[in-house]
Amino acid sequence: MSPRGVPRRPDRPWRRFVLLLAVLLGLAGGAPGTSLDPAVVLRGAGLSEVGGDGSAISVLSTDSLASYRMPGGARRWSVRLAAGAQLLAADGTRVVLGFDDGTNRAAAVLTGLDAATGAPAWRRTGYVPAVYGCACGDGVVVAEQYVPGGDQPATTALAGIDVRTGAVRWSLGTPPGGRREVVREPGEPVRIAMLDAGGTLRLYRADTAALVSAVDLQDPGPVEGLAISADRLLVYRYGLRNIVAGTVFDLGTGRRLWQRTAEPYGERLWWCARALCARANEGPILVLDPDTGRERWRLDGWTDLSAVTERYLLATPSPPDGRHLVLDAATGRVVRRIDGWEPAGDPAGTRLLVAGRGAAGTTLVARLDVESGAVTALGQAGRWSGPPECFTTGALLLCRLDQGRIPVWRLPAA
Repeated sequence: MSPRGVPRRPDRPWRRFVLLLAVLLGLAGGAPGTSLDPAVVLRGAGLSEVGGDGSAISVLSTDSLASYRMPGGARRWSVRLAAGAQLLAADGTRVVLGFDDGTNRAAAVLTGLDAATGAPAWRRTGYVPAVYGCACGDGVVVAEQYVPGGDQPATTALAGIDVRTGAVRWSLGTPPGGRREVVREPGEPVRIAMLDAGGTLRLYRADTAALVSAVDLQDPGPVEGLAISADRLLVYRYGLRNIVAGTVFDLGTGRRLWQRTAEPYGERLWWCARALCARANEGPILVLDPDTGRERWRLDGWTDLSAVTERYLLATPSPPDGRHLVLDAATGRVVRRIDGWEPAGDPAGTRLLVAGRGAAGTTLVARLDVESGAVTALGQAGRWSGPPECFTTGALLLCRLDQGRIPVWRLPAA
């Protein structure tokens, strides 16, 4: 993954909210006839990660992995694991794990287990996941392959490992003096970006490594990282802590559109929806036009902006104080104020998974539509001690709570 201040859509920025109690006091339940009690509560000591599809759920704990049949929650199997495992993919055929202690990449391992039994199905040594906790392609885990150099320094190549068989579907070496990035845009297939020393940028599909496009960039200069949003490319370089120079290019033509410098101390730069956001030190967030770099609008007193959709941005304060704003991405107009809820999962269109305090201090999980403000209660779990991390799979909603609890609810029809 890219280092310090990578200008990409932040992963789960929801955890920094503080809740207010009052908004929950009159909240109605979910759809008529739908119980807010969990259908089942799974448990795992030292709970780390959860994954799966609608028929089975895999739960990774400190030293074990367990699989549960859904929706009933009966345990199918459990296996002991070495420390440091990552859960990378889980579907009806395979559960894929990565093991890397960070000291010897040549000894890192990817392994696939039979989803029905937990028995080992395949094993690959010398591969490290390129993106933490991400399968990153249709049926493929994108990994870095350690390539010993003999008398020369060791190098790495990107490889696509087939989730079902463990076979290497493809391998791409990084061009000498070049840069590479796994590109993940909401609603877009995962791609691999390769920039060579001559300034040619190539985009490849993550599932097959088929070439999608190639373009010669107009004078990219020194490059330490890159990020893509739609047909715009940001390349950047670092100073001591933050980005000190960023340049935006047209991905179709390679034409250099504009450059921004922030010497000597640098600033954060990141894509927020289809605009570029910038923030230096404790100053306001500037929302910049991606074609010209001109300031569209600015936001004072808030720390983060992240995309809900291309049309809406969500503002987060620091320190948290229970306030959240939904803003029009084009103008900065406040569309809605959200108080008393903390987003608890990635958005699905205009709908957010949110959590708050329910009756008697319990944890209430709901779906909130940022356009209409409508709130639909989905489930109620044990006592609140902080916001959970939630996701949906199939017709199920799962939330990871404290003390190794994973309540599972059946989702009402949308």
